[in-house]
Amino acid sequence: MGMGLMAVRSPKRVGLGLLAITIAAALWAIAAIVARQLFDAGVTPFQLAWGRSAIAAVGLGAVSLGRGGFRWRIDGRVLALGLSLGLVTASYYVAIARISVSAAVVIQYMAPALVVLWTAFRNRKRPSLAVGMAVLLALLGVAMISGLGDQDLRLDSIGLMAAGLSALFFSSYTLLSESLVHQLGATGVMFRGFFISSLFWLAYLVPQGPSMLLFQPAHFPSLLFVGIAGTLVPFSLMCWGIQQMSAERGAIAATLEPVLAALFAWLWLNQSLSLTQILGSVLVLMAVTALQSRKLTNPQI
Repeated sequence: MGMGLMAVRSPKRVGLGLLAITIAAALWAIAAIVARQLFDAGVTPFQLAWGRSAIAAVGLGAVSLGRGGFRWRIDGRVLALGLSLGLVTASYYVAIARISVSAAVVIQYMAPALVVLWTAFRNRKRPSLAVGMAVLLALLGVAMISGLGDQDLRLDSIGLMAAGLSALFFSSYTLLSESLVHQLGATGVMFRGFFISSLFWLAYLVPQGPSMLLFQPAHFPSLLFVGIAGTLVPFSLMCWGIQQMSAERGAIAATLEPVLAALFAWLWLNQSLSLTQILGSVLVLMAVTALQSRKLTNPQI
């Protein structure tokens, strides 16, 4: 459903959506630390991508069945959503393996700009000045937080392509979630998406032969955390939040993740925060705070 056809979103709805996406960003940031521990133990990113998708699909399927009245439905948008959810993480991991992490993060978080541009094209209406400024502040803030410019950049064509694809998949699952959530609900959308994502990764991994590393008892707590607290819950919150505040605003709000990741790394991993990172965090917070402005509650924006 196009934004212009929807009822005006009240400040309360926008605020609740922002809260949901903020919680999602915090969970993603924590899950990234847990996932890093699994990678250090030998689990591959693609194995974890399948594990987290399968856990999310099973959990969301159980919730849907528990509510009753579940009807299986799949179409091109649902298939595209599942592939986007499956590939967004994989493309990002490929990017950080071949180019600097800072460059990969900045390129991936071009997604809000892609969402805004697509929405403007779809509605045949230029984005408002408030939305444009929020996107610019968020992108600049993410660049400062990631340390872009403070490191020697490692660039190659495959890495740059993978980072660009991660931004594309990020923006596509955001937009597809918005188009489906009013019809299927947040739980229904994410169940279908992760079910397809898990099948995709299973088809990729099976030809490579079995690997029991992911299923070692010592890894179960971390795997369950990444699957539930790092996937099932935050993606559902993101989808629900988009329903409350639109794909544009949801994508901008998701840039809180690198802010919170830097904060958690400072608190738990004793990593230092530079003045540039602090200023970048302030810019992202300014961008997200702008989402609460009265102008952004206009559905025509």
